[in-house]
Amino acid sequence: MSTLAVELDPSEPDAVIEPRAGGGLRHAAIVVGVPIGAVLGAMVIGGFLIWQEGENPLAVFADVVRGVFVDNRGLQNTAVSATPLLLMGLGLAVAYRARLFTIGAEGQFVIGAVAATAFATAGGISDVPGWLLIPACMVIAAVTGALWSGISAVLSNRYNTSVVISSLLLTYVAAAAMQWLIRVGIRDDESFVPASAVIGNAGLPTVPGLNTHLGFVLAVLLVPILTVVMSRTRFGFRVDVIGHNPIALRANEVSTGRMLFTVLGLVGVLSGIAGYVQVAGVTNRINAEFSVGYGYTAIIVALLGRLHPVGVLIAALGVSGLDIGFAAAERDHQLPSSLVGVVQALLIIFVVIGDAVAGRFSRVDGAV
Repeated sequence: MSTLAVELDPSEPDAVIEPRAGGGLRHAAIVVGVPIGAVLGAMVIGGFLIWQEGENPLAVFADVVRGVFVDNRGLQNTAVSATPLLLMGLGLAVAYRARLFTIGAEGQFVIGAVAATAFATAGGISDVPGWLLIPACMVIAAVTGALWSGISAVLSNRYNTSVVISSLLLTYVAAAAMQWLIRVGIRDDESFVPASAVIGNAGLPTVPGLNTHLGFVLAVLLVPILTVVMSRTRFGFRVDVIGHNPIALRANEVSTGRMLFTVLGLVGVLSGIAGYVQVAGVTNRINAEFSVGYGYTAIIVALLGRLHPVGVLIAALGVSGLDIGFAAAERDHQLPSSLVGVVQALLIIFVVIGDAVAGRFSRVDGAV
């Protein structure tokens, strides 16, 4: 993953960023065309791999679509699966616009979930009504995720440590802490395998009509809020400035170190909340298999969404739809379980290639 982050740090300011005002039709076409081309390219190669397995690619893709849009609860499962990706993808999109290439969202996701679960299952707390316990757990998860992400900010500011490396290593520390806690600290003594107690009253309610947990609605509501924040506020302006001209930011008497804390803290807040939402809305407890790589998939979501909140929403639903659809297709076809991961990897490869090609054409046009 560190190689991916290095690849995403080009010297040209127009690479892997959202469209800017006045960019023109060509820039808009690039912003929209690159992810569409990435999806098509990934599907073509994925279809070839399916054909190599002796299956009909068209039939498989038809079953993928059917698994999302036709099968019972296909759309609901897609929405639920998209929720942590959307929350973390929104935070990562802000960080990447600031050219802070953290890949530690997975660790913040885990540590936020553990902290919220430990609080919700503590003696005397579990009997608190849900309308009080849910917001309290959400705040604890957010603060814990922000503090965990802030470690990378401290190391970067004081010792010039790479955010990429420190955030990645902290993810392994968070995973190790989770494994120890579900065996010792917050273990459910009645469970036959290492796992926390059930989160109980801190569980998220189901939204009537949508048949999804409340976390999905909250995540979607963040999309227009973050869109306004990034396009209409000083914070959004400063995020773009620090990503392209830190000297100009300092000239406006804004500390780049403070912005580093703020941006990485935002990633931690949203990732920590995502961890709690996953426990409270899906798993109800933490077990040894809780960390399944949502934080890494969220990187794909952020980039495929062009670092724009609306794009991140579309990408989160699309990537989740692939997971749900291929899971349904695997029931009727002899497909390797790793195929979805291959398609997701192809998506990010084609996005990076598309940005590189588009950037080269832009430089050529500018030279002319």
